[in-house]
Amino acid sequence: MSTFYKLLFASLLTACLSCAHERFIPLKTNQITKGIHAGAPSLPYLIYSKTSLQVLNASLKQSNAAITLEDTYDAAFKFSFKDIPANGDTGQAFDNMETASRYLQNILTSRGINDAEHYLMTSMDTAIADGYILIAAVYRPANTINVFNKFNFLARETLTLKDPAFYRAYKTHNSSEPLDIVYEWAALPIECISYQAHQALLLTLTANKILKQKAKNDYWAEERQWIAGNYLSVLVKQDIMVSQTLGIESHIKYQ
Repeated sequence: MSTFYKLLFASLLTACLSCAHERFIPLKTNQITKGIHAGAPSLPYLIYSKTSLQVLNASLKQSNAAITLEDTYDAAFKFSFKDIPANGDTGQAFDNMETASRYLQNILTSRGINDAEHYLMTSMDTAIADGYILIAAVYRPANTINVFNKFNFLARETLTLKDPAFYRAYKTHNSSEPLDIVYEWAALPIECISYQAHQALLLTLTANKILKQKAKNDYWAEERQWIAGNYLSVLVKQDIMVSQTLGIESHIKYQ
């Protein structure tokens, strides 16, 4: 396991208690619905609302979402939603983007997406030591890519499905031809992808955005800010957008 994933796994274990017990942001039914429509960026608010999986699943159905939590547990985890424990943990939480991608692909395949294997969950982990991660869901038409290193633009890399760096987003090949299309992204506290239930909600919100096939090209500018160390500005900007969408004051203090 790479150093990144060891650190990620350790961070997730440490963060679980803070996410589960420290923060509570009550949301009304209409605000939960707005959060669902907002997608993955609203994940912290939906999690901190302490809304049960059953209620979130019902809200997804009422919102006419193509994919519900029930669908995600069935397709990704091969587990009946009616049989899951209250905390949503069936022992299948992912600890890397390769596994997360496989879960996402299973969900999309269940919805008839023929090239589901080309959709990936990616992450930028430069702020992981401070408790934050940048996640993007992309469409990538190739399983072997030739790209510039994200942190050394003079270095070229050939990456395959088995390379951890493959699960980062790349705007272009090293030939400058377009590569990834971003369909959803979110800047998140690590604690908000700690439990399997959180991950299931992330996958559900992300898969629904993918089905809409609306590219989110704003990701690339935010990723540059993130890599440059300005991750807090990305988090705050997103939080302002989400809180305005929900019609509430910002309740999350990033530092």
